[in-house]
This record gives sequence, structure tokens and C-alpha cells, in this order.
Amino acid sequence: FVMLGRIYRKPQKTYREGHQPFARVIMKSVVFLALVCLPDLAQARCVTAADLASGIAFTRQDGHTGLIKGDADAVTIDYAANSKTAWTDQRRAHLGIYETGWTWVPTDDYYVGGGPGGGYRFKLGGTPPLPAAGTTWTTRIKVQEAHDDGTESGGSVQRYSLKASYSYQPVKDATLSGCSYKIMPVEATFTGSNTDLTRRWIYFPDLGFGLETRVTNHLTGEERKLGLTALTPN
Repeated sequence: FVMLGRIYRKPQKTYREGHQPFARVIMKSVVFLALVCLPDLAQARCVTAADLASGIAFTRQDGHTGLIKGDADAVTIDYAANSKTAWTDQRRAHLGIYETGWTWVPTDDYYVGGGPGGGYRFKLGGTPPLPAAGTTWTTRIKVQEAHDDGTESGGSVQRYSLKASYSYQPVKDATLSGCSYKIMPVEATFTGSNTDLTRRWIYFPDLGFGLETRVTNHLTGEERKLGLTALTPN
């Protein structure tokens, strides 16, 4: 009976011994969660002015993801970097606001022998100012507009000038992709014989660039709302 009692008697684990497996499970879970969250922590890094050299990604209300890259003097902006169709919107600009070149195809459909959009070159009169809240700047812009119609000559080229008036609004705070930034709305009107536009950019004083967020065509009544929904290092 003594022997049987020894055989059937269950060993009594101490509190510490009985809870070691549970503690190991908890520690493993913590390590696993930390590893899983590492990519998110890396993606949460806020944009700095230095990121402009390698590129800064952004998303607008129209669903297109864009990329801005360059330096404080001149940047290239692809407003539809994720486009899988014919839609193209590529620009070159000083500070992201004062544009000097633009290639635009505003349709998802491919055309043989021409289509909507075209190529534009802009020459601004005078030196564009660094945006300063509460100020304005008026200038004239010489425009060269070309449309490809599929011919050997490359299509028609139009030249005309526009009056442009920029106004720089008060600076305020905004949050994008979990990060807080100083922003300055910049609005400009462009008027000419066949043009009456108002355009809006959000300029980031600490980052040194702006991005277009609205276009209103007063002749047709069309308005494109293109507010920013994300801003991250590329």
C-alpha cells in the first residue's frame, strides 16, 4: 500500500512551478507583438525637409497616390504615381506652387492619335516670393500649350498670357498620417481671354513645399476637391 500510494500520489507543484509555463506564454506574446508592430513604428515616422531629396509620398481625395521629390528650388511632382491607366499628372515647380511645366492626361482611357490633356510650359514674370502669411503677389504668366493629335508635326501649339494673383493665408496646425504639421493655405486666381481659374495649395513652411488641393473652373462651374489624406516619407 505504501508503494501504491507513492505511485498514485500526484506531485504537488508549487505556485511558482505551476505558473512558469503561463509566464513563458506571456513573454512570448509580448515579443511577438513587438516584432509585429515594428513595421508600423517605422511607417509612423513623420516627414522632414530632408526627405524631399529622396521623395515624399502623399494621397489626395481623388484616390491617387503622388510623389514629390527635389530640393527647395525646384521639385517634380507626380500627382498620379499609382495610376494604372492613361491618367497622367506630372509637374515641375518652384516650392511646389509656382509651376514651370505640366504634363496632363485627365482620362483613364487610352487614345490613338490624340486625346484630352497636353503639355504646358509656364514662364512667370519676376521672382516668385517665399510664401508669407497675410501677403499677396501678382504677376503675369506666359503659357505655351501643346496637344498631341497623333500627327508627325505633333499637334497644335498655343501661346497666351494669364494674370495670376497669389494670396498667402494664416498658418495653422494640421494632422496627416498621425503627424502634426504647420500649414499655410495658398490661393491663386488665373484669368485670361479663355481662362478663369482659382487654385489652392497647402504649403508646409517647415518642409519647404506645397501641394495642390483644389481647382475651380469658374467658366464651366467644375470644381475638383483634392484635399490631402496622407503624407509619409517615401
